[in-house]
Order: sequence, then C-alpha cells, then structure tokens
Amino acid sequence: MNKVIIIGAGLAGMVAAIAAHKEGAEVIIVDRGSIGLGTNTALAGGVFTGPTGGYDTETYIKDTIQIGRMINNPSMVRLIAETASGAFDFLRSSGLPVMDFHSITAVRTPQLDQIPGLLLVKNMAEKIGKLDRVTIFPGFYVTDIVKDNNRACGVEGFNNKGEEITLFADAIIIAAGGAGAVYLVNDNQKNTMGQGYWLAAKASLELFDMEFVQFYPLVLADKHLPSMILYPPFPEEVRLLDSSGKDILKKHSLGSLNEAIHTKRDRFSSLLFEETSMGGAYADFSNVPLSLWDKYPQTLLSKLKFPVRTKPVPISPAAHFFMGGVKIDEGAGTAISGLFACGEISWGLHGASRRGGNALTECLVIGKIAGQNAARYTPSAITCTAPAMCDNLRLEKNVIAASASGLLAMTSRRSPEKQTNGLSLNALRRQIREVAWNNAGVVRSEKGLKEGLAAADEIGAQLQTFIPKNVQERRLKEDLLSASFVLKAILIASLGRKESRGSFQRKDFPNEDSGNWQKNSCLSCDPERGDFSLHYI
Repeated sequence: MNKVIIIGAGLAGMVAAIAAHKEGAEVIIVDRGSIGLGTNTALAGGVFTGPTGGYDTETYIKDTIQIGRMINNPSMVRLIAETASGAFDFLRSSGLPVMDFHSITAVRTPQLDQIPGLLLVKNMAEKIGKLDRVTIFPGFYVTDIVKDNNRACGVEGFNNKGEEITLFADAIIIAAGGAGAVYLVNDNQKNTMGQGYWLAAKASLELFDMEFVQFYPLVLADKHLPSMILYPPFPEEVRLLDSSGKDILKKHSLGSLNEAIHTKRDRFSSLLFEETSMGGAYADFSNVPLSLWDKYPQTLLSKLKFPVRTKPVPISPAAHFFMGGVKIDEGAGTAISGLFACGEISWGLHGASRRGGNALTECLVIGKIAGQNAARYTPSAITCTAPAMCDNLRLEKNVIAASASGLLAMTSRRSPEKQTNGLSLNALRRQIREVAWNNAGVVRSEKGLKEGLAAADEIGAQLQTFIPKNVQERRLKEDLLSASFVLKAILIASLGRKESRGSFQRKDFPNEDSGNWQKNSCLSCDPERGDFSLHYI
C-alpha cells in the first residue's frame, strides 16, 4: 500500500486526497492552516469552465488558447478539455447544488449571501473526514522536500509547537496554491505567499512563465473594508466612476460591466489601475432598484459597514492568480521522480491569461490525476550516498511501520530560544508587498523592474539576518522568504519579456510581439546563492 503526502488543503489537494484514497493509498494532508477554510478555494465564485452539452471540446480548446494568447501548453489544454466532464460528474455526485450553463458548471448556494467556494470546501472536507486512511495534519509548515538523488521521498517542516518533523512517503504532491498575497492589493488569503514555488525551486524544479500574474479588476479598496472580490453578474444600473464622477466604462468604450469583466479582463484591469493612480475609481450602486438587493452581489454588499446604497465604494484591480508555475506531464508528475503537482502551482493550461472558471476546473481534473498517479507510483530502491541519511531513513521507516497512522515520523528537536536582531518582519512584509505592487504590478517598465529588483535584494539580505525568537516569527520569516523569492522571480521574468501579452503589460513595450515573444519563460534558481537563470522554450 503506497503512502502519499499532500502539501496543501485547497480544492486541488482535497480532490487529490480523495483520488489517492480511492486507489488504496494511505494519505496524509499537511497544511499550515485548517483544511479548506484557509485556502483561496474558500473565496472562489464556484464557477467551473469546460465543455458542456452545448459547448464542444474543440471550441473550448480554441477559446482557452486564444485567451491565453497562444502560449498555453496545448497538451495540457486538451487534457483538461477531454477529462473535464468526468470531473463535473464528480461534483454532481458529491451532493453539491450544481447548475449547467453554456461553457460553465457552477456551484449554487442555498443562501444568496453565501460564497460558493465556502460551500465547496466544506463539502470536500466532510468527504475527507469520512475516509479511514486519510490523516489530516493542520498547523504543519513544510520547509523542504526530502529527496534521495532525483526522487522525492518525504517532507521536512515544523508544527505549531516548533517541533521539527520529518514525514516519509512513497510519493509527494505539491498543492500549495499561488502567491497573490505577495502584492499590496490582492484578493487572496493573507498567507498565500508562494510557499509552493519556493519549495519547488529548492527541490531544483524550474518555474515557467512567472511574469504572468492575473489581476482581477473589481475588488473593494476602502481601507475599512475587506479586500473582497466582486463577481458578476451585476445589474445594468451599476456604474463605475472616476475621481471626477465620469463613467469609466463609457470613457474607455468597455461596453457593459459584465462584458468588460468576462471578455476584456486584462485591459479592464490596466485601465482601472490607471484610474486609481489618477485619483481613484468607484462602484456606484445607488441606482440599483430595491427589488435587486436580495440578489448577489448586492446581498453581500448590504452586510458591509459602508453605505453602499447611497455612496460610491472605492474599488481597485487586485492580484488574483498566477498563471506560471511548475511544469507537469499528463500524469501530473514533475521532473523529480515521485513528486507531483496540481492546482495553481502547476503550469500549462492558462498561458498568458487565465480564462474565468478554468482554475477550479484545473483543480478538479489535475487534482484527481495527481492523486491517482501518486497512489500508483512505484518508487525504485533507495540508494543513499550518506550513511547517516541511510540510517535515518531506516529508523524513520521502522517508526512509520509501527505508527497508528502509518505515515508520521516525528523527532522533537526544539530549536533553542534566540533573540531577534531588532528587525521588524511586519515592516519587511509591507516592503515586499509595496515593491510587488509598485514595481511588478498591473503595468510594468524596465526602470521600475530594475528598481524593484534592487529593493528585493536588500529585503532578502535583511531577511537572512533575522533570527526568530518564537514559532510565530519563524512561520512569518518562512512566509517572507517564499514571498521575496517569488517577487524576484516575477521581476526577473518580467525584465526578460519585452512585449505586452495577456495579463502581462509593459508600458515601454505596449504591443504584443508574436514574431519574437510567442514563447514561454523558464527560470531556474540556485537557492544557496540566490542566483537565477532565465531562458525560453
């Protein structure tokens, strides 16, 4: 019976766990937070895009590649297209209220003010809670993938008590999500800082297309309100106003609000970014009829401590999703034997711009494939080069065989208490987020990217000297090491691409240049030296 460790408890990780369990594996899900609720899935709109009865496979493939501006991985797009229907059947069989429309399948909540993603993760978590060979390990922070030569065989990290923990398994799945919270303005969970990308890079995996970050145009931006994303459909009476009260949609010939979000998302985000830079942008719901305030999104807005019915509410584009990540094959395997990836961290489907609804579809499809193949993976014999490592593996394997879960090996090696050197981690987090937003945000330039890279180097140097004095500080330092790495990856990849394409906009290269740049960036990193190497495929 194979043992599988899954890093991350969002939709992709939970689907992978269910699939691996169905294949007969013993599974452990590790997450720095609680299962489902602390992930971006819980904030999602519950929309899955894919072929349906009135929308065929080839049209889906064509549309997805067109939106991705022709730099998607075609084999990954076709894989999703040809297996999405089975994933949607899984949704329906789970007991979730699901409705089909043209090109989309959507989770519908019983209460109008409930976020569909929340219902989705609760449903999946309940399913996992009933499985007998699945162990959930919340509060565990993974710091490294354990490798033997080029095979993944475990993970290292620490728990909420600061105890160092090593888990060994036959296969590992990274489902750790994206990095939206690296940006000052974002709609992600606050700790989504690219931990999975950093783990992958430290394990010697390359990262593809890290310059492509999607910004969602409509997010609440009042400092007293949560950074809540506003999904369509919107009543036709909703207006977007600039700082002088002019209608932004008419001003830029964007059509209706719903049309601008669905079909012009990247351009819409860029224009709104410019408006916020010139004084602000606002959503005006004052003309929405009273009869529509019992429908989404008005139901959510009416609960806010803001007079949204009478006063325009500040809005802004916000970092939403990373198109780049780890290259996987059609079995969700990476370049490291026994290491699989799924969810936002995996690369290939989206190209230069994610199509709305494709992220959740990818979680369902690739999550299932990753779980199945991790459970079926047959590792080769372990051949250690360091005797101490061999002894440790044998010792831990004996512990595993005797443990109740069949998966957990723990060593209670508490780090000694140390004093900090006076640096403020919160201040460094603020600096990272400001550099990301100002220098690697919605619209970029060579000058801003180079200035951002210099600032990122300084932040990274300060982080290296910080000595945590407790578990909370250690967790935050690890978060910021991930964030600072991701920030540098975005900046370096952005400097290399001299065009604008999809979600990637450069002020100094405003046009798409398919003759020279219809290709994918590929970054490798030496974690010890902090060196990056960039090439294209």
